[in-house]
Amino acid sequence: MKYSAVLFLNIIILLIIIPLATFAQIPMKKVLSRVSIPSEGNLRGLVDTVGFPHRASQMDLIAKLALKAEREKIKQNLKKFKLSSDNKFIFGICPHDDYTLASRTSVHIQKFIKAKTVILIGNAHWSETFGVRNKLIFGDFKYWRGPYGKVKISPYREKILTLLPKKDYIVNRTIVETEHSLEALVPFLQYFNREVEIVPILIPFTDWKEENRLGEDLTQTVAKIVNEKHLKLGKDLAILCSSDGMHYGDYGWSYYNYHPFGCNPNGYKEAMAYDSSLVTNHLTNKITIAKLHKLFDKIIDENNISNYKVTWCGRFSITLAANFAERLARKILKRNLTGYFLRHSSSIQEAWIPVRKIDMGITGDTNLHHFVTYFSVGFK
Repeated sequence: MKYSAVLFLNIIILLIIIPLATFAQIPMKKVLSRVSIPSEGNLRGLVDTVGFPHRASQMDLIAKLALKAEREKIKQNLKKFKLSSDNKFIFGICPHDDYTLASRTSVHIQKFIKAKTVILIGNAHWSETFGVRNKLIFGDFKYWRGPYGKVKISPYREKILTLLPKKDYIVNRTIVETEHSLEALVPFLQYFNREVEIVPILIPFTDWKEENRLGEDLTQTVAKIVNEKHLKLGKDLAILCSSDGMHYGDYGWSYYNYHPFGCNPNGYKEAMAYDSSLVTNHLTNKITIAKLHKLFDKIIDENNISNYKVTWCGRFSITLAANFAERLARKILKRNLTGYFLRHSSSIQEAWIPVRKIDMGITGDTNLHHFVTYFSVGFK
């Protein structure tokens, strides 16, 4: 009887403890398991070696095919927006999905990011797991991996960290090494500029008031560096934001479950039209903080920022990056930025870049019940 009572008690304890322990540990394990190549000392590892190129031969082929496929559209954009072939964007928005799906959209903005130093701003997909909100997230790596070798972290990162108010940021290498949103931008950046240096910044869930404050503080900080080093925006320093658009569909999503227009051909057309209208109405022509606030309200529930209105994964990175870029342009150039809508697509819209023969592939479903939208926008 005594043995049975002890056994019963132990079973009850296990029934209570195991679920709690599992609940606490699974999210972190899921995040850490995403790393394909571990970090080594001051060199950041890689999360995705299937969707993103990590060898020179892979990037050479993808860039060649993407540029060939988009050559005429790029020419049309230059003519439409009265831009030169030597155009240098100050700020850009670029997708971060698998290269076989998104590189045709990415090339439109990446081709015209020509600065020596690029501040990369991306969404922190797993920030809630780490309990981080309303702060800029930096890493402490000195180099990131690129297909053509190491990519140097600009010394401006340490200067930024010295000048920024301490309450504005955290330095967390675990968040940085397990997040793919900025990793996706590096291969194209390095393809077009082997000497590029980067300042990676991740954005967690952040409310509008804090976005405004962080945007202003980052502007004041970077403006001091720009003035002190006599940097030219677009030529010496640029900003590139990472974001995919809608994660749409009723199948295979862990938490998006977004399909207000239906999962059929007409629903797809309506979803793409609405996606396009959000970009056109809020991120093109003259950019203002008021327009960005309206965009924030369109895609995020301001009363509860945990809730999507529209499933842009970069809803916080886009609005904060644009807030910062617009403020910086007004401070340095004494004018507003102008946005140019360069490309709009999705994971089911066009012919994929063939990557199987170079040991790459796709990392998610692609059909009317599960697709992602992409857009590239350039700002001058």
